[in-house]
Amino acid sequence: MRSVARNKYLRVIIAAVATSAIMHAHADNFNSLVDRMITMNPGLKSDYYAREAERESLRSAATLPDPEIEGGYMWSAGEAGNKTDITISQSMEWPGVYGALRREARLRSQAIDASRQVQINDAKETARMLLVDGVYIRKCADVMSRRIACIDSLLEIATKGALRNEITVLDVEKLRIERLEVLSRQSEIDVERARCLSAIGSFVGSSDSAKVILRAIDGYPDEILHPLALYSANSSAMPEIEQSRILAEASRARSDAERRRALPSLTAGYHFAHEDGTPFHGFVAGLSIPVFSSRGKAEAARLESLAEQARAEQQAIEQKASIDALHAEAMNMQQRYESYRKVLEGSSTPRLLLRALDGGQISMMTYLIESASYTDAILRMLEIQYRYQQSMARIARYAPQY
Repeated sequence: MRSVARNKYLRVIIAAVATSAIMHAHADNFNSLVDRMITMNPGLKSDYYAREAERESLRSAATLPDPEIEGGYMWSAGEAGNKTDITISQSMEWPGVYGALRREARLRSQAIDASRQVQINDAKETARMLLVDGVYIRKCADVMSRRIACIDSLLEIATKGALRNEITVLDVEKLRIERLEVLSRQSEIDVERARCLSAIGSFVGSSDSAKVILRAIDGYPDEILHPLALYSANSSAMPEIEQSRILAEASRARSDAERRRALPSLTAGYHFAHEDGTPFHGFVAGLSIPVFSSRGKAEAARLESLAEQARAEQQAIEQKASIDALHAEAMNMQQRYESYRKVLEGSSTPRLLLRALDGGQISMMTYLIESASYTDAILRMLEIQYRYQQSMARIARYAPQY
């Protein structure tokens, strides 16, 4: 079996298998695709309007209550004439209450900004993970496409060889079975591609846009794994922790306002009365003593402040542990990937297998087994690279200048 046709088939296919998976990541458009997905995400748009509505509602938190106008007309059953009453009044809390409430409103507005940034960071992480999935699926699909092309070439050669009694029918059947196995793995990849496409479509709110984005992915981002200290140093400024700190301050301002509300509130106004042809004018004033309404409110606000402060401390601890774990995982995956890449990149295994097959040193079945082992090593390397990129996508939010 030394036909020119056979050599032509094998050299072309094996060269493709040897080079297809060992591609360096050149993905200049990766971050631009992430930004594009963020701008299209309907969930972020909805969240933006909801938070702006919440911000607007804070504007009325530290204002005076609406003025009250009361009027009355009474009929006399005796000789006296009828009576008309009109009262215009304005009530107000103790002056220090409004300063505390304005401070609380300002702080809660800042907390809304921090919460918005948390949502954006979460969305960016989700977008990066989806794009990483798309790259991995494409790389695996490329490997399996070349694998099936290689088997098809071998099967064509073997079928012709079997007609000339150069290859056994059993070997042909083994090739067909191997082809079915590869086709099954291709089908699994197709299912994963469909799931990825659906997930991207849900994220951007359009299946058509998802197809465009999936086609535009050309590789993983060229990002560097920084030393752990850089990620840890940046963690204290993360919006999650900042939000809890701000909410703790807002709760303290609320506690101050509730404590001041224990003082009497004031009511002042103008009163007009007309009775039996005689008009009466005057001013009215009153005090509302909060004997019952303020019970426990100041203490509840104080405890809420302590809860937010404890939550911020707990988030800092959990975030530090998460960064340590993600960095360790990324470092491990990077080292394992580099070990595979050094061996497989530019490997002479496909060329040596082809030479051994051409020289009759190995059978076609041996070649099939060995080339399958090489393909499995490529796929394993891609899986490790994929897990490394997943870790990088999750730790990216803690990176300097993110």
